[in-house]
Amino acid sequence: MKFEWGRRTPAQSWLLLRPGVVWHWALAQDGLVQRQGQGEPPANLQARVALILPAEACSCFRVPAPPGLKREEWPLLLEDRLLQAVDEVTCACLAREPGHLRLLVVARQPLDEWRGQCAEWGLQVARCWAELQLLPAPDAGRAWQWQRTPGLCFYKGLAEDRQEHWLTWPDALGEVPRQPWAQLQKVALSGDWPSTLAPLDTLPGLFERTRKVRSLPVVSRPQQRLLAACLVLAAVWGGLWVSKQWGQGQIWRSQVIALTGEQAGPRHAAQALKRLRESELQQQLRTRQLEDLEAALQAWLRDHPSWRLQAVRFDGQRWHLRLEGEGGAPPWNDMAKAAGASVQVQDGQVVFDLGATS
Repeated sequence: MKFEWGRRTPAQSWLLLRPGVVWHWALAQDGLVQRQGQGEPPANLQARVALILPAEACSCFRVPAPPGLKREEWPLLLEDRLLQAVDEVTCACLAREPGHLRLLVVARQPLDEWRGQCAEWGLQVARCWAELQLLPAPDAGRAWQWQRTPGLCFYKGLAEDRQEHWLTWPDALGEVPRQPWAQLQKVALSGDWPSTLAPLDTLPGLFERTRKVRSLPVVSRPQQRLLAACLVLAAVWGGLWVSKQWGQGQIWRSQVIALTGEQAGPRHAAQALKRLRESELQQQLRTRQLEDLEAALQAWLRDHPSWRLQAVRFDGQRWHLRLEGEGGAPPWNDMAKAAGASVQVQDGQVVFDLGATS
């Protein structure tokens, strides 16, 4: 009889499903894509199923968070940053940092539709991951630059201070923002899927919640004395925690003063913060309008290859463009109306005013 020592059990495959106008799928094992295709995947694939949220459908935030915050309360941290109501989005935690959470947000309706499509194909989703989670963790000071489709790049980088950054950037916007990407050494990737994947078997899912139920053991007398000592220590720790929370409250108060300046009282400080939130919400609205205009222009340029973008500039309220090409010009008024902006065209210069509707 022949024995084989140290033989490793092959890792189980993953079937990755990425929604879109056309769905893309990939069969991955040992960190590599073995097969890939479009539409409904073959029925004979023996693999666990993972739903991959497209990068352009996700928003990522790093927000201050008090300790002990429950999962159901995460969306409340983003209430002033989202245009949708908190019950229209689904929120997941990407990472916990001291005093902060890195949260990922996706609209609830398309997420439910994607899950429904998987169920219609008879596929049981075991994990749900954001697309940029598939990229391996970069080394400090480096970043992945992944061009999945022409005209659109995804970036995942790790700064020297160990802060991780994600970015979805259309080429039509020009150069990538300098902070923090100019300081990161980029490694280029291209294709429908990364050539090397993160370790999927240990990659945490976004929305799964695991709980283990264990029976209570019988406690002996020495264990009871030990438990009593632990309770005393817990009481001491509780006092220290209350003291720390008071100190944290003083820090938050100083942060409010730094934002609003000295105020006559809490009511005046609340009013100043409200004005700041309204200003931030207005800026977010303009950002959303700019994204809609960029998407519309990018789609039009794809359909009209004889046109190209010569110059682009955004001053915080107005988006300045200059295009060159042959044939009919883009439907500027329709684009402006769809984005809730006004537009002026003069001598080949196009200016969208995001502070006024047409």
